[in-house]
Amino acid sequence: MRRVPGWRWTASPATAVGLGVLLASAGLALGRPDVALLGAPLLVTAALGWQRPAAELAGEAGVEVDVETAAQEAGSGSRRVDHRTRLLVPAGAEAALVRLVVVGGRSRTLVVAPSTSELHGSVQLLGVSGPQEVVRATLGLVAVDGGLVSGPVGPVSAERVLAPVFAPATDLPLPPGLRGLSGVHDSSRPGQGGDFRDIGPFAPGDRLRRIDWRATARRSRTAGEVTDLYVRRSLATSDAVAVVVVDSRDDVGEVVAQWGANRADRRGVSSLHLARQAASAIAAGTVRRGDRVAFCDLLAAGRSTEVGSGDRHLRRVLAAVATTRATGVLAGVRRLPPVPPSALVYVLSTFLDDVAGGAARTWRSRGHRVVAVDVLPAPRLGGTTAAQRLAHQVVALEREDRLEDLRAVGVEVVSWAGAGGAAGRRAQLRALSRRRSR
Repeated sequence: MRRVPGWRWTASPATAVGLGVLLASAGLALGRPDVALLGAPLLVTAALGWQRPAAELAGEAGVEVDVETAAQEAGSGSRRVDHRTRLLVPAGAEAALVRLVVVGGRSRTLVVAPSTSELHGSVQLLGVSGPQEVVRATLGLVAVDGGLVSGPVGPVSAERVLAPVFAPATDLPLPPGLRGLSGVHDSSRPGQGGDFRDIGPFAPGDRLRRIDWRATARRSRTAGEVTDLYVRRSLATSDAVAVVVVDSRDDVGEVVAQWGANRADRRGVSSLHLARQAASAIAAGTVRRGDRVAFCDLLAAGRSTEVGSGDRHLRRVLAAVATTRATGVLAGVRRLPPVPPSALVYVLSTFLDDVAGGAARTWRSRGHRVVAVDVLPAPRLGGTTAAQRLAHQVVALEREDRLEDLRAVGVEVVSWAGAGGAAGRRAQLRALSRRRSR
């Protein structure tokens, strides 16, 4: 960012003039020339400052930041990156004030010489996925011995997006109706490629190798001669469509004491980190078994992908998932994301409000099979006050009521951060895959 900064006078010149006049007046009144001379340097300094040519301070000021090196894996599982801040200081400035805010909200202010062109630093990124602001810089300038200060230039920032670490989900459920023309699952309509359906009369278009001679002989026994041929008919194959919906309203951590401040470096594992992990695992598992998948952000329509399949489409979905961030939108959803007919809908949310639950109920009422994936981390109550613990109990009871209401209308609930870890999640998904919701 580059621009001509706006300058303003501080109280220093006026203070110097006032003090100089006071000393000179006191010296003249008391007949003390030595006292009067004490005010002379102050008056001279103020006069020189007022006469400073404006052209010296009319140049552009600028600040730019970038991440200089690729992220390196650290032994603790987090990542360390180097960042660089480039400064452009006009010739008349006497000092530059640079305020740097690094990962986690830690900040410091540096006073550097105007000849300084670059600042280098290294920070350790948090061990969670998603966009992380590596550094944010704001530049201020000082001139005329502190008599002039500029307005802030910036802030400008650089961020790094960390992809979630996940394993493709297995034993995923299927929607009740499969409408694709080809795929790996048996549909309910007759066709070719699927399992055995029934035995019926030979019809035009049936292949000769499908003739069941035993059934033909058995059904022609009473007539004494073969009058009709019977064939083994099978089911057609189809693919499934899954839509992964993420509720990005907030990003709540496992440390309940930080729910108000929500410091990224103190809240622990966050809900959006688990949501990115779950969305990536579900999308990868869906594409791996030959089905199609779409991704959409419930509150940010720009972060979505259309229905598709294959490795290239999966990379687009994973990139959209990795860049999901908290929107902080308090209003409800004006228009739900479009969902293809007979699609399976995964709604990933903390369910701390009614927005995601209302969307899940709407899709369920339209005939979709809906799976609500609870991504609220297991709470840690250490460091909370009695009032915070009471408030957490109330919020937890309200949230459980919302989940029970969803179960009552046929929405299936999966806890991604529940007891049992990865094995528990697989068991929950396996139980859902054994039945078809209607």
